[in-house]
Amino acid sequence: MLNRIKQVFAALTASITQQDREFVDLYLDSDAQKLFWAMNVPDQRHVLNVAYTALHLAQDIKNINSRLLVKCALLHDVGKVKGDVSTLDKMITVIGEYLFPNWVMKWGRQGRGGKVSNLRHAFYIYFNHAEISAAMLREIGESHEVAEIVAKHHKTPAENDPLELILLRRSDSLH
Repeated sequence: MLNRIKQVFAALTASITQQDREFVDLYLDSDAQKLFWAMNVPDQRHVLNVAYTALHLAQDIKNINSRLLVKCALLHDVGKVKGDVSTLDKMITVIGEYLFPNWVMKWGRQGRGGKVSNLRHAFYIYFNHAEISAAMLREIGESHEVAEIVAKHHKTPAENDPLELILLRRSDSLH
């Protein structure tokens, strides 16, 4: 739970630097950048931190496609679109998942409306953003490999997972 408190603080103080913008320009084409910049600043900061950490973890690993790894890290949460879920609802989803993980996973529903509908939508996004992100990436013609790694970043690890997926999960868990 302490890690979650740190995440809330990080979200409230998040910012993007010129160096971050140049990093995004280096790894993402214009269509992918549109998805990246459509996230809110705390989510942008999160995926940048994940990308920087992933690059650091990959530096001594042979046979890793660092470009693929960074691209996946920068795009793994694009399904969390700015304005779709309020900050308060995001905080409630984190607490709800901690206290009642099985119940809230089933309770979430797509679709906004009143306060309860918006909260249910927040849980839906929280538990389904990987698949939503992958679908968005397929829509812009992103590679099958990127879309698959993004789709699987919260799935149970499998024996044949690519190194890039393994490092993405590890980096994401650190942020």
